[in-house]
Amino acid sequence: MSKEHPARAAGPPGRPVLPLEAEQEIMDTLSANMRISSDEIAAILKKHGVSGDADALQTAYRKRLGQRLMSSIRDENGRREVLARGSEYIVMECCSDRQALKAIRYRIDSQMKGLDVSAGKVQGRIRVLDRLISRFRKAG
Repeated sequence: MSKEHPARAAGPPGRPVLPLEAEQEIMDTLSANMRISSDEIAAILKKHGVSGDADALQTAYRKRLGQRLMSSIRDENGRREVLARGSEYIVMECCSDRQALKAIRYRIDSQMKGLDVSAGKVQGRIRVLDRLISRFRKAG
């Protein structure tokens, strides 16, 4: 965060800490248009003086590149050979730590459940739109 806009108290885990004015402008734009681009969000945050520490940004960038490298390591069937447990990467075929494997499996299961819920929400909306289109065609 910039010195101009100190961070407010942290909210729920995983929720970014933003100046209230920036968050409100983002939410107002989202509410008005029912969508917002990442470029619009970046412009709003810049307008409100939100910036990160250069060293922290470089570290995050390097970690992202490392993560991409690790995720690109695949077997002959295209399945990942290396998976993460926290900030550590583990070669699956060589791992004999049951706890590490269970932690990885739990994380993957949680991600799958979350994606299933999101996919269900999207599918529900598609069904609503399909019914509306069907009604308009019958009426027309």
